[in-house]
Amino acid sequence: MPNIITHKTMTITFDNNIAHISLNRPDAFNTMNIDFWHEFQKIIDEISIQSAARVIVISSTGKHFCAGMDLAVFTQNSNNENGELGRKHEQLRHTVLKLQACFNALEKARMPVLMAVQGGCIGGALDMISAADCRYCTEDAFFSIEETKLGMTADLGTLQRLPKLISTGIVRELAYTGRKMPD
Repeated sequence: MPNIITHKTMTITFDNNIAHISLNRPDAFNTMNIDFWHEFQKIIDEISIQSAARVIVISSTGKHFCAGMDLAVFTQNSNNENGELGRKHEQLRHTVLKLQACFNALEKARMPVLMAVQGGCIGGALDMISAADCRYCTEDAFFSIEETKLGMTADLGTLQRLPKLISTGIVRELAYTGRKMPD
């Protein structure tokens, strides 16, 4: 009988030495909201530290794997509109480092991490799957570095990890244009 644990943004099932994490916000296209960032690293670290499984499989529910980051994550602590600019920048830097640590946890996990992708894998989701050991996709899967379209930098690991997985020329084209792959 599998052991099932439900969180706000995902469900974890332990069965036959497999930890299956399923992103579970299909109505919101599994966007990475504030709750996701609070839960994700903690779950990965606990599975790894406790050797609770021999493999971690991450998938999702709904039409798309994940539509990326909910931009409210960056505004969660911006309560002081008139604060000193240097402090605001340092707070943003601190936030980005915490977000990066979430996906770095995938690389540090003591067991293989596999991603099962369907539909859209956009923005921050591409950062996440780039940190995994293996990626498996349905025929309708597509990938996009959406940050370009928003005037942002993909700063959670895509630009560092993706060139190790696919041609640097393709990575540059995706980063410069924001187009979908395959297109």
